Amino acid sequence: MVPLRPVPRRSGRPGNWWFWEIGLPRRIADTLILLGDAAPAEASELLIEAVRFHAPDPNVRRDYSWLKETGANRVDKALSCIMRGLLSGTESEVVLGRDALSDVADGGRNSVFGRVTSGDGFYDDGSFVQHGRLPYSGTYGGVAITGVAEVLALLAGSQWAVTDPQMGNLLEAIDITFAPFQWDVRTMDTTRGRAVSRQHGQDFHSGFAIVSAIIVLADSAPAEDAARYRAMVKGWLERTEDQQVATNSQTLAATARSVAVLEDPAVDVAPPRTGTTNTYHQERIVHHRGDWAAVVNTSSARIGRYEWGNRENNLGWYQGDGMMFLYHRNDPAQYSADFWPTVDPYALPGITVTGEERTSGLGDGTGIPRAQNAYAGGLTLDGEIGTTAMDLENFSGNLRANKSWFYLTDRIVCVGSGITDSSGTGARTIAENRSFPVGEIPAVQVDGAPTALSDTPVPARSVHVAGHAGVVSLTPAGADEAALSVRADTRTGTWKTINDGSDTGGSDEEVSRDYLRIEREHTGTDDWYAYQVLPLADAVTTADEADSPGVAVVLADPSAHLIEASDGTRMAHFFAGGTYEGYTVSGPCAVGHRQTPPPQSEGNPRAKRQVEVVVAQPTKAGGTVTVTFPIDVPDAVIEADETVTVVSTAPLVLAVDTGQRRGGEHRVHFASR
Repeated sequence: MVPLRPVPRRSGRPGNWWFWEIGLPRRIADTLILLGDAAPAEASELLIEAVRFHAPDPNVRRDYSWLKETGANRVDKALSCIMRGLLSGTESEVVLGRDALSDVADGGRNSVFGRVTSGDGFYDDGSFVQHGRLPYSGTYGGVAITGVAEVLALLAGSQWAVTDPQMGNLLEAIDITFAPFQWDVRTMDTTRGRAVSRQHGQDFHSGFAIVSAIIVLADSAPAEDAARYRAMVKGWLERTEDQQVATNSQTLAATARSVAVLEDPAVDVAPPRTGTTNTYHQERIVHHRGDWAAVVNTSSARIGRYEWGNRENNLGWYQGDGMMFLYHRNDPAQYSADFWPTVDPYALPGITVTGEERTSGLGDGTGIPRAQNAYAGGLTLDGEIGTTAMDLENFSGNLRANKSWFYLTDRIVCVGSGITDSSGTGARTIAENRSFPVGEIPAVQVDGAPTALSDTPVPARSVHVAGHAGVVSLTPAGADEAALSVRADTRTGTWKTINDGSDTGGSDEEVSRDYLRIEREHTGTDDWYAYQVLPLADAVTTADEADSPGVAVVLADPSAHLIEASDGTRMAHFFAGGTYEGYTVSGPCAVGHRQTPPPQSEGNPRAKRQVEVVVAQPTKAGGTVTVTFPIDVPDAVIEADETVTVVSTAPLVLAVDTGQRRGGEHRVHFASR
């Protein structure tokens, strides 16, 4: 046996800091705990001393004591510190690690139990940001709650038990941060950053890890909340039929916890989620309808387009330029069945893009390319429906487009305007680009007729894809008809191309998928598009919508989008101040209003008319935004945010202080007396 030598005292360390301060310390601690008394004493002491040398203080980065650890990195380092303290019998290290979770050393500034208003961490609205500018609850957030759950369980009942008074914030994050971005046991890729490129770290891997953490955290929650968390998790597990609990790469302990919940007759099964959630700090609005869900990646000067780094996510250029993820149980593995290595990175569903050639991000280091636009976000109405938008400026400045998505109970309406391309390479909007196993694209109808597709585009006003969705072109008021096109092709790629990381790199084995692509080409300046996606709609419904749409695109002007649903509900984005179709706005904003009962019920004298009005400022610029609406409302205000001043009710005029809850919603309810 080669004798062990003490760790050399040198500051230079090759490779990524993470391996030295987080990855290796955790693996060493796990290994020594598993070996127990079988571990040679000298080896244990030297390994623990090596960990101390490379990660002495979980509160800060070694060599950069001014750089405070945040979020998942802080949790990982705290847990390793606790474990080495327990292994070596050094109580001070157990306390140091425990207290790092609460950031006792810096007065709680970077506590993982606290809420932040900027930078990394958990926000009041449910956002979780890591690396300063990216929604990351799906990976870093999952690591954070997994680590905290382990610490709580590890130290429970001891003299070092965690007693932070803000621990309830972390429990609340289960509801407002994690649950909205779960599709059953899958964690939506919209919050997984560069991890989408990891062949062995896909959406269900993240989801199972979060499930395990929630089960452990439930033990620290009040009884009613704990029962709800377990019921929610049981529903996710039961509805995920293509991934088995026992074969998902969880630890044995995590698998046992999931199995116990599944087999416990005392645990109820929560139904699928419905409603719309606005996490405006991370600029993500997610929409659930029980049988399907959708979310869009927007970006801005505040939230990055995507993350590349450490040779991961090498072709992620357009993930933040309006990519729309559409989930349903007919195709639960859409984004984990070799989607990322085979999808055309220039044709992600939802984006508007030019043909400018991009280079692979393959290389060391990390980066989050920042967008230049200011407008990104939207609002919800009654927690049921909502909308999000962005004023896209592409990476080169050669393409501009205002893009909106309106989430209704049975459809998503997509509107774009002001589309101007100076690249000379052509521009197009990708309405859909859905993948299927090779040779298994389902039956397709184009304009009501069965159609065999090839790689030659076929013009279409409507496209129905059996078992998936209908896509129907819409024509804004006063505009000429503009057709879509549809085609199919087979694409082949490798996981290694998109991820060649030292510990996450994928296989160089070629994989293939068939893709059905629906798109609209753009020419000239101030072009537009308008279409609706009808998830899980049948062919008859799709054809009916093509003949008589259940929603109207009232405006697709260069600076304004406005839709009206069949019940009179309206939602709009105004990308600049001005007057549009009876609305006058003092600056960029999103507005929405709906009446209950709907207008057609007004003949019922017993019906009490109520109107909900919402205003948001997705630019987060602050100040007062004044909006004049082309509607009258009842005089009685039954509920109003303190930020809203009602100037007039006939017509309705609101003055909104957007300096509070920047990017958030400002709401007022009116009712007849």
